[in-house]
Amino acid sequence: MGYQFIHLEAYSRKADSKGRSVDWVLAEARRDPEASLHVETPTPPELVHGVSLDELAALHGELADVATTILKNGRARKIRKDQKSLLTVVASYPTPTNELSGNPAERESLGRWERRTVEWLRSLHGDDLMTVIRHTDEKYPHLHAYILPRSDPELRALRVHPGHEAKHAIMDSAPETESKKELNRRGDRAYRDAMRGWQDSYHKAVGVPSGLTRLGPARRRLSREAWHAEQVAARAVKATEERAARYVEAVKSKGSAYADRIKAEAANVRKDAELRASEAKAAQVRASRLEREAQGILERARQDAARILQGVAPYRKVGVILRSIWDGLSSSRIRKKVRSEFAQQIENLSREASEERTSRRRAEQRASELEGVVRNADLIQAATSREVNRLKRRLEPEITENPNLLTSETALTAPSGGSHGS
Repeated sequence: MGYQFIHLEAYSRKADSKGRSVDWVLAEARRDPEASLHVETPTPPELVHGVSLDELAALHGELADVATTILKNGRARKIRKDQKSLLTVVASYPTPTNELSGNPAERESLGRWERRTVEWLRSLHGDDLMTVIRHTDEKYPHLHAYILPRSDPELRALRVHPGHEAKHAIMDSAPETESKKELNRRGDRAYRDAMRGWQDSYHKAVGVPSGLTRLGPARRRLSREAWHAEQVAARAVKATEERAARYVEAVKSKGSAYADRIKAEAANVRKDAELRASEAKAAQVRASRLEREAQGILERARQDAARILQGVAPYRKVGVILRSIWDGLSSSRIRKKVRSEFAQQIENLSREASEERTSRRRAEQRASELEGVVRNADLIQAATSREVNRLKRRLEPEITENPNLLTSETALTAPSGGSHGS
């Protein structure tokens, strides 16, 4: 690897003392034959960013034709043709073009260098960076960038040139006592400082991660060994940057996959939620419609009921009277029907109850008679027992003296009721 190279220049529609103008620089970029004599085998440029060179040329011409500047007297006039209206930047990659075809790793490094360069230019100029092309028909591959100051109505390209702007600021703020020579010296110093800062910015954003040194060995009078050591250090920085870039890309890839999965899940959830919300809304609409229909039916029913009640109101009292009469008649008919259907049964029950009462009286009378018989039998038995006991007491002395005296025949022939005669 080598050192970085980047340069910028501003051009006007009118050619300068060297014959260089906007048309000339665009013709050289397009590889027009009359502007490509310095290239052994010219090939068309490759567009890296923005619009084509032809579109850029047309747009520059349109803007330059309508651009105006304000004079000191306050009047406006069209810009001069020698006013710088297009800023160009050339950035070169230090690996020879013929070494890139057989080195995929170096081609990938070239691609990363190009992307970093374009990003750095966009960070400085935004949408005014109109076109970036690539040339691969010279010893080293390089980029041409074109900045068209469309945001400036005067189309002044030097206003976006850091060196010229720094010097212009010094010249405009100079005290009256300062000599022109000293003022110009301070302006040139501001120009160099600004351009050095511009180079430093490019080195930080592009040179360091691409493994390029800030300056070459001749500019700093380095020995071969020192220059080799610096190149080794630059390559080490580049390798570290590339490893970091690969790690970042891997993390980004995983993070992107995870983010895509989360986005897909969120989209599905959102879709499901929207579907459910749509169904809920449709159900709510249906419910509202049914509720309105129900309210309409209820209201119509109420109106019909009110109309019917209003129509029968005159007959309400007559209806009550007729109902009372009908209820009375119905009650009378029911009683008659009950009597006709159950009279015989009631008569039979009454007869059975009467017979039962008669039977009960007879049974009670018979029981009373039997009770009297029993009482008489008890009296007879008691009297018989007393008579036997009396006879026993009377005959006991004789029986004791003559045991065979009392036999069954004697007992049967013994006089009864003797005690009543004693």
